[in-house]
Formats: sequence, C-alpha cells, structure tokens
Amino acid sequence: MHQSLKIITALALVAPTALNAQSPDSTRADSTRADSITGYWGNPHRNAGIRVTSTGTYNRVEGLPVMVGPWVRDTVGGVALRADVLGIVRSADSFHWDADNVGHSITLDARRADPAGRGWDLNLSSFDVVEAVEPWQMSGGESGLATFFFHRDYRDYYGRHGARATASLLMSARSSFTVGLSNERWTSRDARRVFTAWKNGAAFRPNPVADDAHFRIASAQARLDSRNDPVAPATGFNLLAEYELGSGRITTPGAISSFARSNPSGHITYGRLFLDLRDYNRISPTTQINARLVLGGWLHGDPLPMERRLSVGGVATLPGYDFRDATLPGSDVSQCNSGSPAPPGLPAQCDRVALAQLEYRTELHAHFLDVMNSRAIRIRGVGLTVRPTAVIFADAGRGWLVGDNPRGLRYSAGSAPSFGSFRSDVGLGLDLGLFGVYAAKAVSVSKEPANVFVRVSRRF
Repeated sequence: MHQSLKIITALALVAPTALNAQSPDSTRADSTRADSITGYWGNPHRNAGIRVTSTGTYNRVEGLPVMVGPWVRDTVGGVALRADVLGIVRSADSFHWDADNVGHSITLDARRADPAGRGWDLNLSSFDVVEAVEPWQMSGGESGLATFFFHRDYRDYYGRHGARATASLLMSARSSFTVGLSNERWTSRDARRVFTAWKNGAAFRPNPVADDAHFRIASAQARLDSRNDPVAPATGFNLLAEYELGSGRITTPGAISSFARSNPSGHITYGRLFLDLRDYNRISPTTQINARLVLGGWLHGDPLPMERRLSVGGVATLPGYDFRDATLPGSDVSQCNSGSPAPPGLPAQCDRVALAQLEYRTELHAHFLDVMNSRAIRIRGVGLTVRPTAVIFADAGRGWLVGDNPRGLRYSAGSAPSFGSFRSDVGLGLDLGLFGVYAAKAVSVSKEPANVFVRVSRRF
C-alpha cells in the first residue's frame, strides 16, 4: 500500500511535465486573475497567495524538487510587480531532511510592456538550486520524463547558490536583450536514491564530480524569435546568443581528464560564447525544411570550469550515437575524454562544440485520422490533435579542446576541426504531435547499431 501511494503521488506530480515538454520554457505564465483584490497602493490589480509547484525537472540528484511559498502580484503605474519567496524540498531519499534536500528561490521582478510585449524588465533573485550543466541539449520536462519512466537521465547537475540581478530590453513577447550580474557558489552533487517507474532501486549513471568554485559572473544575452508558433513552428527563426565573463576561484577541482585541463590554481577569468540558431521554412502547406546550428565554448582567458564545458551525442543532438558512450573507436569527439579510464559519469569536457541539424517534415493524411481530429482531444485544457508527420533528418557535430600545442583532440584558438572529423547520422521518424517515434543510424562510425527512441517534443 505504501509503495502504491508513492507511485500515485509521484505520477500526480510528474504528469504535468509531459505537457511542459512540448514547449521550450517549463515556467508557466501566471494564470490567476490580477483584478480581484485591491492593491497596497489602492488600485485593483493585486493578487497574493501560497503556491505549491515544482520546477518541472525530475532528475537523479533531486528527484522532484517541490517549491512551496508565498507569491504576490501587483500593478503600479503600468508596471507589473512580482514577488515569489519559495522554499525547495527535494524528494530524493524519500524527502530526507538534510542540507542537500532543501533550497530556495526568491524572485523580485518589475516589468513594463505594451500589448505587443515591448518594454523593459528588472529582476533580482536569490537561489539555492540544482542546475543542469548543459540545459541547451534537452528540455527539463523531457529529461524528467525519461528519468522517471525509463531510469535514463540525459543531463548532469551541480549545486548553484547565490544572487543575480538582470535588466532586459523587451523587443517583443519573445525577443529580448538581457544583461546580468551574479555572485555564485558552485558545488558538486551526487546522484541519490530517487523513485523511477522502471528499474526502481537500480543505480543511475554517476553524476560527474564538478568543480567546487566561487565566481562573479557578467553576462549578455540576446533572444530573437520570429517563429509563427513557439511550440510547433512552421516559419521564422529563433536565435539565442549569450556571452559570459566569469572571474573567481576553483576551490576543489572536479574529475576531468588531465589532457583536457590541468588542475587550476589561483584566480581565474574565462570568457564563453554560445550561439543556437534555428530556422524554419514552410515550402508547401504540408511540408517544411528546418535547420539548426549550434556553436559554443571557450572564447578567451583561462580554461573553462567543468560547469561550463560542452559535449554532443545522444538523443537530443546526435541520436545515432548513444549518450555518454566511451566505447566508440577513435578519439572521443563527443565528450572530449582523453584519459583512461574516463572520469565517473563521463562528463562533458569539450572547450568548444559545433552541431548542425537538418530535417524534412511532411504531413501525412488519412481519413481515419481526419475523423479523430474532428474534435480536439483536451488534456489539462490544451487541445491536441493527431497530425502524423513524417520526418527525415541528418545531424553532424563534434567537440574539441583548445590549446597551444595542437594534437589529437586539441586545436589552436584560431582553428577548427575539418568537417570530415565530425560524427554524423541520418534517420527518420513519425511525429504524432504529442510524441514522436524515431530511428537513427550512425554514418561516420561503421557497425554502430541503429537507435530507436521516443521524443515528447520536436527535435528542435
């Protein structure tokens, strides 16, 4: 009975993640009306309450992070004010009360925007959270579903504790330019005992030992989004460009190959650039050709801390290759591991990565499905239709190290690997809208078996 109750409770908390995984942002907009209570300053635009929610990411370090605390919304002189004071309790080890299982997220936000989303935003936050090392590869919602149902976690994590201030120029509802300053402490986190629907109790892949560090970080980020639909785009583009300048100390180095980085000492300063461009092109009412280009990594200064290193490979980037696979022949251009044996958990160790993805999508039509779609299926108020779409795709990418003595995985700062050294794959799939089934085959590595996988969001 106790085990059944745990399963039902976990499903109730994780189930909304399936819908969150359909969108690029797992943070939901506040749906509570803002005109029911008179505000502190005498205008009827204030709301307040107690919130119980989650971050939407079930993982092997936290289990389910449950957030509880008060929130306030108000409007003063056309400026929307928001305050959230949330404590975090994590379900790992059956909600065991210890320092690793508690945290907080406090946010103060002021925003002024016109109906088109143009305006400005100021934000202050304090946090003690568990953060993904590479959130760009797979959404938190989709990774959480894989962890809970299939005992596969496609992310690595570290502890992030500090404060941050940002200022944003809003150019539209989905386009902005943001600058930020933060003071952060990073800590390594271990995988813990978390419930999974399959293989419950089995050991997870170790969470890699990251750097324990203290950094002051300045960042600038541009988001330009012209897509007609952020969930199922047919036209437009989406660009994320981010520069980060970090300065501080690594107090305890993580586990990393000696060729990738020597043990850091003293004060270090690094610069990192990350670009993610996605382009969507409708060439007929039912056909699309979409492309994605990712370039990122070390730009200047000292070697990157482990929390800022990169990798490719696995379902989200190169699905023809297994995630965190150290058995492939030749140099490890996926994780840039250059030691033997590999560090526990096979962490991302690359200074730079490049990834290109191309896909052709065409809708399929059938009378039976047209009948099914006469009325949309509704789940939590979201209308869903079964629109089968055939997808043919190809991917190519790799990572590398940057150094003064180029050899093997290492290249000089002003050079890049030849395209012939990239790992590539091809594949096809059937996207049903709510989920898709795909098969991918490695091209650049012979005798690698095909991978069959399920996605609950579009590939990109």
